[in-house]
Amino acid sequence: MSNQEIFKVSLDAGAIIVEFNEDASNISGYLKNEVINKNWFEIFIPDSDMLEVLKVFSDLFYGSNSHWEYTNDIKCKDGTTKTIKWTNHIVFNKNNRPELITSKGIVVN
Repeated sequence: MSNQEIFKVSLDAGAIIVEFNEDASNISGYLKNEVINKNWFEIFIPDSDMLEVLKVFSDLFYGSNSHWEYTNDIKCKDGTTKTIKWTNHIVFNKNNRPELITSKGIVVN
């Protein structure tokens, strides 16, 4: 079994962070209370990647299953970037509508 940290984050339909695990804090430098209820894109996505990653988010949330696995950079609190390889899952509500995207990722750089 690997001791590799697993970054886990869940986002609602507005890309608001609703779950952020301890490994995510260790990897990014952000404490959970600094990011919960804030927009994922505003904190973590580099401007140069914004349009592409927004499209991936939209595709995942609204029906395309072409990005179940995806790799992108995140901005860390200290200003550095890290490349994360994600596995994404959609959580549906009782009406079978997408409610959350839960993503687990590992650092690949």
